[in-house]
Amino acid sequence: MSFSDRLQLAMTIRGYSQGKLAREVGMAQSSVNKLVNGATGSRKVVEIANTLNVRPEWLSYGVGPMTPEESTSCNPTPQVSYSPLENDKDIFRVEVLDIAASAGPGTFLVSDFAETVHAIEFSHDAARRLFCSRPANIIKMITVDGDSMAPTLCAGDQVFVDVSVRNFETDGIYVFIFGHTFHIKRLQMQGMQLAVISDNPAYKEWFISESAEEHLFIMGKVLIHQSIQYNRVG
Repeated sequence: MSFSDRLQLAMTIRGYSQGKLAREVGMAQSSVNKLVNGATGSRKVVEIANTLNVRPEWLSYGVGPMTPEESTSCNPTPQVSYSPLENDKDIFRVEVLDIAASAGPGTFLVSDFAETVHAIEFSHDAARRLFCSRPANIIKMITVDGDSMAPTLCAGDQVFVDVSVRNFETDGIYVFIFGHTFHIKRLQMQGMQLAVISDNPAYKEWFISESAEEHLFIMGKVLIHQSIQYNRVG
């Protein structure tokens, strides 16, 4: 399901015409028409999602439940999602999403959805050691793109993300959207603003002020990462 498909679905469920959505969000009807006819995203995705009472990450990428109500009513017990072998109780499956988190200047939202491309399987004992008591359905794996978080995270590294974390909690590395770009960065509260920090000193830190927080959408917090290194032998 594409961004346009999800938008059209949400509009149908909420009873919104293109004109009504355009008026409430503050954009031209022709722009809404483009969104429902093949566009891959919008700078107003958060405003559109709030108007239609759907979650921005679902609208943008198809990640997680459609509505905030579904998100808060999720079953907290361990379970396996999207599994063709869901009766296999000995397997803990982590979905690998087809989306790269920018560890560089920021990736524009040219990809309109995050599709599960495959899954990594763990025994439940191994999963408990790695993820503590977290259930499989809130752990996702994505690939890092860029070098701004090097040497902590390098291009091609894979990170395991707790997608149940939707707000800044404590200092750490988060996957988030700011405006219309996608990032993986270290976040740290400094006074009344949020510092966005790159571990690579070649990249300057920047700040998200309290007034700009409406443009920040946190998609999850990085738990652990798996380094991809190739060493020549011979």
